[in-house]
Amino acid sequence: MKTTTWGLTTLALFIAAISFATDLPKMNVNANDASKLTVSFESPTASPVELIISDRDGVILYGWKSEMPEAKICKMYNLSELGDGNFNICVNYGGKSINREVCIKGKNVNVGPAVQLNEPFFNYKNNRLNVSFMNVAKKNVYLNIYKDGEHYEGFTLGKNMDIQKCFDFSKSQKGTYEIVLTDYFKEHHYIVNK
Repeated sequence: MKTTTWGLTTLALFIAAISFATDLPKMNVNANDASKLTVSFESPTASPVELIISDRDGVILYGWKSEMPEAKICKMYNLSELGDGNFNICVNYGGKSINREVCIKGKNVNVGPAVQLNEPFFNYKNNRLNVSFMNVAKKNVYLNIYKDGEHYEGFTLGKNMDIQKCFDFSKSQKGTYEIVLTDYFKEHHYIVNK
C-alpha cells in the first residue's frame, strides 16, 4: 500500500513539474536565408516586451518595444546590410530576458541555444547603490559609472554566479550617473540622480 501511495505521489509531482516546464516563455529564431530572420516570442503571461538585436560590441542595431503587455510577438528582420559577424538577439520581459547568439558567414546562418537570464537588481537609497546579479555565464562582469556622459569609475565584479555589491555615493558630487553593468551577453543600464 505504501508503495502504491508513493508511486501515485511521485507521478502527481512529475505531472505538475511537466506542466510548469511547459509554461516557460520561449523564443525562436528562424533564418530564412542569410538576410532574413524571424524572431518569435511566446509567454504564458502578458508583460511589456522589448526586442533588441545588437552586435558583439553591444551596439544596438534594431530595437522594438511593445506599447502594451504582450504574450506573443513575431517580428521579421532583414540583416543583409550587416554583413558577416556575430549578433545577439535579446527579448526582455518582466525583469527577465532570453538571449540567442546568431552567427552570419556568407549565406550560412547559425543560431545558438536560448539562454534565459534574470535582469540585475539595482537599488539606490541613502547614497548607496546596491547591485545584485545572477551571473549565469560565469564570465567576468564589469560595472562602469558615467557622470554626465564622462567615464567616472569602473570595477570588475568577478565571475561568481551570485554577485552582490554595494557602492558608496556619499562622497560623489551632485549630478546624473549612468550605471552600466556588462555581462557576457549584454549591457544593463541604470540611472542614479544625486
